[in-house]
Amino acid sequence: MSGDNLLGEQPLKFYSEEVTETKIELVHRLLILNAQKNTIIDLDRKHKEWGNELAS
Repeated sequence: MSGDNLLGEQPLKFYSEEVTETKIELVHRLLILNAQKNTIIDLDRKHKEWGNELAS
């Protein structure tokens, strides 16, 4: 944000209340999508490990 003094915590306040709420919702949704992506990656890794174990 412009005007940051880096001397303390910065508020999660951007412009208007509506824009602030929109940005908070966007961050929330991105966190959820990232968690889902990580779960899918973990399942894919486990599936490959199980396949390797069955093949040996």
